[in-house]
Amino acid sequence: MGVHALTGFLLVRGLSKGDYAAYSLTFALVSVAINATNMGLTSAVLGLGGQLWPDGRAVRSVLNAAQRLRNRIGLVLSGGFVAYCCWQFPRIGADQTHTVIMTAFLLTAVWVQMQANFYAIVLQLGRAIFTLLRNDLAAAVLKLLGVTLLVEVNGPLWMMVGWIVLCLALNYVALRRSVQPLLVNHRHADAVHLHRLTQIVRANALRTLYWSFEGQIALLLCAWFASADRLADIGALGRLGVVFGIFQAFVANYTLPDLAKAQTARRVLHLSLRTVGLAVALVAPFIGWAAVHPSSLLWILGPGYTGLTDYLLPFMLAGAIGQLAAVVYQICTARAWLSLNRYYVPMALPLQAGMIYLLDMREIENVILFSGINNLFFLTFNAAMFFFCWKRASWS
Repeated sequence: MGVHALTGFLLVRGLSKGDYAAYSLTFALVSVAINATNMGLTSAVLGLGGQLWPDGRAVRSVLNAAQRLRNRIGLVLSGGFVAYCCWQFPRIGADQTHTVIMTAFLLTAVWVQMQANFYAIVLQLGRAIFTLLRNDLAAAVLKLLGVTLLVEVNGPLWMMVGWIVLCLALNYVALRRSVQPLLVNHRHADAVHLHRLTQIVRANALRTLYWSFEGQIALLLCAWFASADRLADIGALGRLGVVFGIFQAFVANYTLPDLAKAQTARRVLHLSLRTVGLAVALVAPFIGWAAVHPSSLLWILGPGYTGLTDYLLPFMLAGAIGQLAAVVYQICTARAWLSLNRYYVPMALPLQAGMIYLLDMREIENVILFSGINNLFFLTFNAAMFFFCWKRASWS
């Protein structure tokens, strides 16, 4: 994650605001498309594959079924993404040639990453975690080296994006080769597995589509309503939020396993509050940094973003609230306390629609305000879900 963050900072500093707006939009759409085509399939492959492990032929059959199903979903959704790209990229200054190139790179990156995610699951099941991390790290370092060179020679945006997509493809090839000793190579997809996976897709379709856009909503709002400069500003500020993701991963890896195994109400509450407190303690120094000396933090982004001093602290606060909300959600997931989660989308959509109607999304401060209120609602909902389930749980 640190290597990826460094690459991102090099791109922020090395690209013009117009190019960085196009870059941010491209990979925001890649993230949306990857999540939109998932539909619960990666979790299903992990569950079904775990039940059949170490039968390499059966696991391969599950993988084939999931890949075929996800390819169908991707094919159905690709038309909408292509149409959106052909409309959106020219609005932020891309000509016809660059629109076609960026759209092609986007679709390639999505397909490559979709397939790579399945092979990563197989390595997890086979406890080949070192191999998985080695491949990821090699791809990240290769991406960093290429981006560094292209920034130094002032290479064009399409070449930088193409290099990043190539690194994703090389990682996919490496993962595919790494799983060969664990699987039997065949193309058969068991009809039973295909039916079970299809049911999972149907049950998760609408919710998955919502959450795929939710994670990139600030960037998408800027793309829809604001200028390319504002899109670049939000994308650049988002780079600073990468530290929150690292902290969240740290908290999840080192606190949630004990929380999942806790047997008493008091123990669960104690560990949950400690987890949230640790997350706050990790985030607080960066919030303080943004409040006391914002210009030094913005220096990381380069001279094109020094004018964002007034927006830095609100943006960091909104991001911190979102990360705390995610930590609380992970706590609920660790305890399997998600019974109320089905109510979130029907409650959140009217709030979001109302804010879009009332706020002028051409202004960056309103986009940040939208993000902050949205994240605060997410945090409040998750906290309420936790305490409701904690009160009603059966304890030994």
